[in-house]
Amino acid sequence: MNGYFEKKVAVVTGAASGIGLGLAEGMLSRGAKAVFMADVSQENLDRESERLNSKYEGEAVPFLTDVTKEEQVEKIIKSARKYEGHLDFVFNNAGIGMTIPTEMVTLEIWKNLIDINLWGVIYGTYQAIPIMREQKSGHIVNTASIAGLVPVPYQALYAGTKSAVKTITESLYYELQNEGLRFSVVCPGNVRTAIFRGLTPPPDSVSVEEAVSYIFEKMEKGDLLIVFPQKYRDFDEMYRTDREKFDEFALNLAAERLENYRTKGNYY
Repeated sequence: MNGYFEKKVAVVTGAASGIGLGLAEGMLSRGAKAVFMADVSQENLDRESERLNSKYEGEAVPFLTDVTKEEQVEKIIKSARKYEGHLDFVFNNAGIGMTIPTEMVTLEIWKNLIDINLWGVIYGTYQAIPIMREQKSGHIVNTASIAGLVPVPYQALYAGTKSAVKTITESLYYELQNEGLRFSVVCPGNVRTAIFRGLTPPPDSVSVEEAVSYIFEKMEKGDLLIVFPQKYRDFDEMYRTDREKFDEFALNLAAERLENYRTKGNYY
């Protein structure tokens, strides 16, 4: 470790479970001074922050936060900055999955997904930017998805929000790099978290620990685009370099998911 995370102050949204919890613990295990943990579950926040505070020297600060409410995101960002006068990392990680046939889609589902997956990231990003510009440093990490890189059948809603997150992050990376700000966008494949809502995760999924270790490794190097595991880096390359092969793959995936919905009521 080169000390990139030591003595730093971070905000992590969606921090009481899954990748968010892994990021919070990963920061503390790497010597962070404090991690402000945002989540909508007070019970999970209290339990996990207590566990982390008993395990690490740095402080885990639970902060009940609904990322669809701008004033709540503003409150945790500003509270983190006041902790020691600086804000070093913001992980806009809170989000929900959505793999659903088009005929089941409603505008209410669209709105809910956009509010959480996109507006939650926008609020966290644009509350943090003025602070980081003033201090001329900081790293904003936004969680997108492999579905933000390549079109995936049965995920039009999810892919729409995640591709927006990817592009916003990339644009800001180029715009603000000369002011000392860093940006990364995380595009995972399947990670074994509660996003599968009680279903057995797909066989190609990776553990939270694997995911977080890779994310931090790439962050330290200043990488903008963080895609994992390798299978999904291969999908991205296929999409960019061999559209005929990708089209065949995506059409076969659509047929497979249609059959799975017909016979199992789920996409895999």
